[in-house]
Amino acid sequence: MLKKGEDIRKRKNQRWERRYKRGCKENDKIIYESAHSKIYQEAEKNMHVNVAAPKVIEPAESTGKMTLANLLQKWQEANAVRLKGGTRTRYENIVNSHIIPRLGNLRLFEISATTVNRFLNEKLTSGRLDGSGALSPSYVRSISVAITAALNYAVSEGFMPPFKNKICKPNITKSELPILSLENQKALEHHIKSKLTPTSIGVLISLYTGLRIGEVCALCWNDVNFNNRTIYVRHTVSRIKSASGDRKTELILDEPKTASSKRVVPIPSPLFYSLVDYRKDATSAYVVSNTDSFVSPRTYDARYHRLLSDCHIEDLNYHGLRHTFATRCIEAGVDVKSLSEILGHANVSITLNTYVHSSLEMKKSQLEKLTLLSE
Repeated sequence: MLKKGEDIRKRKNQRWERRYKRGCKENDKIIYESAHSKIYQEAEKNMHVNVAAPKVIEPAESTGKMTLANLLQKWQEANAVRLKGGTRTRYENIVNSHIIPRLGNLRLFEISATTVNRFLNEKLTSGRLDGSGALSPSYVRSISVAITAALNYAVSEGFMPPFKNKICKPNITKSELPILSLENQKALEHHIKSKLTPTSIGVLISLYTGLRIGEVCALCWNDVNFNNRTIYVRHTVSRIKSASGDRKTELILDEPKTASSKRVVPIPSPLFYSLVDYRKDATSAYVVSNTDSFVSPRTYDARYHRLLSDCHIEDLNYHGLRHTFATRCIEAGVDVKSLSEILGHANVSITLNTYVHSSLEMKKSQLEKLTLLSE
């Protein structure tokens, strides 16, 4: 049974009213109509009849002159509140740089799953804007997600009927995630503890807590509770479109992308004592900054790579520190549920499938447990 109050409401005259989409005007404004019943069950029954009736949304009325570019604009406006700043900027770049130039002028009734799939295949073979080759499967998958979400929004709003066929998402081949070897990690930690700096203390935080680079750059001393030995992850540094309206971007302190990313992380002892020592001489409110403002993730990333070079350690993406932390936790026997919450994942499967690097040595040690059964 439908939940009362969503599509059906009770009027003051004690009759039930069911509102439904009748179609659209040429300016794409939705036309609503109402059906009235004495009892709720009749209103519910009328709902199914109205939705199923072919005359509710006529193709000519629902699509009209609306182009895919018009739809994408409406979809972005409808999701502006739900999506975080960095995610909104990413979708805007995808829409404005890739989708609209190629498909934007098409009217909704001219678009099919075949049209979209052909476009995605083109991006997989020669999709780079500078004409230098193909886009990565993961980026094309993001384009596919944006188009699919916009078209689903169009169907839900009555702008067009659903596709008969599916839009295909490119398959992504997962490669082994690079991490620091135990030897290199020890060398890096030894170098960091010999001279604590705004850059090195952030690297140590990621190695012992798995914080992302944006979370490290946003971390304030107010987020570090020395009494409870915990770090509160409340913010991340995101790049969004400038409020001035031009195409330039700006950095802001944003909330974490998901509810699970907003979390409390315990501070292990090696990190705790380093934080205590570094806090004595810190001058900024931000942990990895020596000014009144937070550090740009791009700037901090460059400083991190210089730190690796100073230690004569093979270059590693900063996110590799997060992979390293997860792997060390699994090797140490930390339960996956706890690790998942520390990393801020929505569920345990993400932790296992994405971040945990299973080394050959670890696999051998696990299989050696079989010998206990034969003894």
